[in-house]
Amino acid sequence: MTSLDHECSPVSASEISEALVSLRECFENVRRSEIQRVRGRLGDLSTDQANAVDSLSHAIIEKMLQAPMAMLKNASAGNEAAFSLETVRRIFDLRKQRIR
Repeated sequence: MTSLDHECSPVSASEISEALVSLRECFENVRRSEIQRVRGRLGDLSTDQANAVDSLSHAIIEKMLQAPMAMLKNASAGNEAAFSLETVRRIFDLRKQRIR
């Protein structure tokens, strides 16, 4: 059995909220970093083209975040919150931050 099997402590709404914010920040950091990384290969982009790249990358991130964010939000209403929170933290390598 893993530590996840024994996780049964209650999870506060603030812990879920922190995880949601951390998850979004993690994805946003990757998005910005990758745009910056390929910016030189894209050449001179017009304002419209730069906006299109930005819009496309935001849309991709939003789609990718839908499932884990929904899982956390739904779990907070049930008894699987601790398991779901720990799973998301491990999968996305989020630092565990507990508010006391």
